[in-house]
Amino acid sequence: MNIQLDTVIYEAKDMVARITINRPEARNSLNMQLMKDLCTALEEAEKDPGVGVVVITGGGDKFFCPGLDLNWAKGLFNNTHEVWVMNNQYARIIYNIRYIGKPVIASINGIAAGGGCEILIASDLVIAADHAKFQQGEGGVGAVASYATQSLTPIMGDRRARWFLFTDEVIDAKTALEYGLVNKVVPYKDLDKEVDKVCKTLLKKAPWSLRFTKDQINVWFDMVYHTLRQGNDFWSLQSTTPEPLEGINAFLEKRVPEHMKLREKTASGKSHTFLWGPPTKTCPKCNTRWLPEEFPFCGKCGAEL
Repeated sequence: MNIQLDTVIYEAKDMVARITINRPEARNSLNMQLMKDLCTALEEAEKDPGVGVVVITGGGDKFFCPGLDLNWAKGLFNNTHEVWVMNNQYARIIYNIRYIGKPVIASINGIAAGGGCEILIASDLVIAADHAKFQQGEGGVGAVASYATQSLTPIMGDRRARWFLFTDEVIDAKTALEYGLVNKVVPYKDLDKEVDKVCKTLLKKAPWSLRFTKDQINVWFDMVYHTLRQGNDFWSLQSTTPEPLEGINAFLEKRVPEHMKLREKTASGKSHTFLWGPPTKTCPKCNTRWLPEEFPFCGKCGAEL
């Protein structure tokens, strides 16, 4: 059965559900509609008894999914609740991949970064084209990789996970294979053929055997799943602070973020957690409370502070 979605192409054929991320106008980056559509597609594949394997890929040959659409998300970052809603929707994608009860193959056709990289981390098997690139990237924009932080270590080891997450280094497909981030690398022209080959191999296995096997392999995720929710809550609060404000705007303006200025402010004894300092002042004239520490004048009556 095929279903019509705005940002995802869903095709179920020969016991394989193929989910193609299809936002070419935004390089397949994540917005709320795409996150909802991915969840809908995964849930459709889960309940369809005629589907035994799920494949997730990106449209075109350049982008699997580069993560969050910051042009879209920038408008949410003055409302922590809206950011939480977004994070919660994204967490459902990870949850659905992990608990769908069927093998999920990520077919990486190009760049996978941020939340896009976490989608492949959540998948059971990953086959990448030889031109694919991988990056987590949250540190540069002042975000938090809420899922990768606890799921990369068992995949690539503690030291490599820390390097990948701390430095935001972009790695190629060969390095991703060496790290264990992907299972196989093939020429782009052979990607679909290789994925189809693996699908046929999996479909020859007993379905309940694969379901139980996936459940058992998920034991690590089951143990640490609560940290994904905690990370989402933290990121929701963090989203309105200077770190992501600077990082996201720098990304959109195609410049290097000035995070060093935030560090220098902290080193000088001030707090960079608040854009204009913590809200500690009270206006002596109109008694307005909780004014930022660095405000020289009251924002309500204009009196000198």
